[in-house]
Amino acid sequence: MIRRSAILLTLLATAACTQPERTTLPEGLGPQGAVSRDPSVAVGQEIVDFFRTPQPNQPAAAARAIAELEWLADTLPSNPRYQTASATGLNELAQARSEARTALGIPRAASNQAVINGLAGAARAIEAGNQQALAAALPRNVFTLGPQATVQRLSQPPSVPSVMHAYWALSGGAMQRH
Repeated sequence: MIRRSAILLTLLATAACTQPERTTLPEGLGPQGAVSRDPSVAVGQEIVDFFRTPQPNQPAAAARAIAELEWLADTLPSNPRYQTASATGLNELAQARSEARTALGIPRAASNQAVINGLAGAARAIEAGNQQALAAALPRNVFTLGPQATVQRLSQPPSVPSVMHAYWALSGGAMQRH
């Protein structure tokens, strides 16, 4: 019994000390150059700017905006600076990520970093007209529709109404910090 308790305590202590992997934004996403304010705010504003008036036939821009949405939905809830952020806003942000994933055929269980990296790579490949790089960026285990169908969906940006709901809920608090 004592040994079982010791093993359980060791497992719990190990789990408590293990830090979840933090997602990162690949080059070309998020604020570029010197940014004097919180990158979460800049990324949030870029996302809102895109989804406020999404433009068709700009799949690279849509890929970047959805990758940034994925990053923000993953990092904002665990960022100590946003501990007092609106729970409603954070829930709407998670809902927005879910809506975007559904629209692009991305499974719920897909790794956040794999989605971010895939969409960032897709944006670069689309801009370069590189079909091989596009296929490599959008593996079917994450982007189940395949590269061509994913780009078609990005060309007609998905409706993600929760982005604006999240913005309005968060803008009264932490998202306005500079």
